[in-house]
Amino acid sequence: MLTPVRVADFVLDAIAARIGAVAPEQGGALLGLPGLDYVTGFLHDAGAATTGSRYQNTDWLIAAVGEREAATAARFKGIVHSHPAGMPAPSGQDRSEYAESLRLNPHLARYLAPIVTHDVDTPLGGHEVRLGPARVSFYGAHRAADGVHVAPVRPVVVPIVRMLRRAGVQPDADPAAVEVEGAALLATRARIPGFGGVTMLFGADFPATAPILLPEDGDGPLPLVWGLGVPPLERLAAAMPALRRTHRPRPRAQTREGQAGEEGDASHDAKPVPLFARTEGILSPTLAERRVLIIGAGSVGSYLAETMTRSGVGTFTIVDPDTVEPANLGRSAYRLADVGLDKARALADLVLSINPGAHVEIHTARHEDVDLAALVSASDLVVAATDDPQAQTRLGHFAYWHGRPAVFPGLYQGARGGEVIVAAPGTACFTCATGGVRADLQETASGSVTAATDYGTGRLIAEPGLLADIHQVSAVAVKIALGLLHDADDEADAARFVQGALKAGTTYAVFGHEPDYWIFAGLMRGTPAQYAYQSLWLSVERRPDCPVCGESAARTDPGSYQEPDIDTIRALKDAE
Repeated sequence: MLTPVRVADFVLDAIAARIGAVAPEQGGALLGLPGLDYVTGFLHDAGAATTGSRYQNTDWLIAAVGEREAATAARFKGIVHSHPAGMPAPSGQDRSEYAESLRLNPHLARYLAPIVTHDVDTPLGGHEVRLGPARVSFYGAHRAADGVHVAPVRPVVVPIVRMLRRAGVQPDADPAAVEVEGAALLATRARIPGFGGVTMLFGADFPATAPILLPEDGDGPLPLVWGLGVPPLERLAAAMPALRRTHRPRPRAQTREGQAGEEGDASHDAKPVPLFARTEGILSPTLAERRVLIIGAGSVGSYLAETMTRSGVGTFTIVDPDTVEPANLGRSAYRLADVGLDKARALADLVLSINPGAHVEIHTARHEDVDLAALVSASDLVVAATDDPQAQTRLGHFAYWHGRPAVFPGLYQGARGGEVIVAAPGTACFTCATGGVRADLQETASGSVTAATDYGTGRLIAEPGLLADIHQVSAVAVKIALGLLHDADDEADAARFVQGALKAGTTYAVFGHEPDYWIFAGLMRGTPAQYAYQSLWLSVERRPDCPVCGESAARTDPGSYQEPDIDTIRALKDAE
């Protein structure tokens, strides 16, 4: 049986990049926790005089190892170097150098000596791992009564950085060896969405044991429920929901009733994410300066938040009172680890896992229970993605009153079709679109296609629907939203796209996802090359007497809105 040797994943990544990706021979020093066969550091000997078949370490490397040992708790473990293809085992010269290294380092119980080759087409042995185009064959040398023995050892990869990434945690740097009260640990600073900066300490037994999380505010270690039945890569992500339920993050924003919400606090020194690398000319980098208010974090709202984050939008305010349920996983951006969390909080975590430099303010409350006037006026765009038609109308009123553009995505019965309504200063409002164009369509076409509402709550009744069809409507909504976040004269493609619709007055887009659906059956009949996924961009006119977008004298302040008493409505219904 091969002796196990633990190797941190970020060390293997460094070896792959510095040695495995170039021609032999190259080399460097391995360091790790004292007294253990655990490799946690790598120093590349970039200045070594090498040939295609020989590597000799430099005096610089010896000095660098000494400096690292003096500055940290790391200790020298051995040398890794590359061989030509077909030579994955130590040479006679290598074995002589191993013996000399053990003589010079009497504290070493085992000298570790991995060999890197580009032999990736043959099966791996139990002492080997593959790193992209390279193979790493692990060997160890130890003292014996009859001299120095060299034998294969089994690498056990410790997935520290990969586990952090899977959980959406952004480390400031690779973990380094430190000593805490006589114990050697790995430590790094990181940002956990919703908690801000923490110091993370990893023991020698990680991931069998949980890391220690020390928040910057000094409240002591954050408690982690560490499930050994969970695959190692998923353990930190799986522990986050329980952590959020038992350890409330720092309160930031206040709702109108004084109930604390939370803001994901991503610092200005977070590593930048190249979100605009593939959208030059399509989107403007000014999106990083924009704030979007999203009301409703369901299948549509979560998609819009995720996509706008990936598109470079820098700040979000998310309002939703609900929690993530298992049924949400099939049609939204949420993950299994999010079940039981507030949707707003889980969505904030997703945003920050994509872009740790983003800022997210969340309100785990109904739209009626937050200060809409303040939230709308502080935003550059409003996305109304609720399942409550009355809420959509109210949000449209607030957005128009405060001069903010708004997008209203909506799905029809079974997501077989849908609509996206745009309202911006100077255009017709949401009320004119739904009370005018939509009403006319339902009279002239084959009846209503909008989803039914619950009499008691006024919310849409949830119906089955394909995620692909939901995303069809949501994708149009997010493209419009991104365009609205640009200045009107911006030359970016997204800006020109939405400005074309605004100038034409075609601010009501309707979609059919199935053949012969609704109004498309009559309008498209006989048109060649038509089947499904059809759209119409319809004109909406402002009504002069509209209390939202009509003549100045007709407009009303949405702040005077009186919320209907649902309990009274239910009582009247029961009395009938």
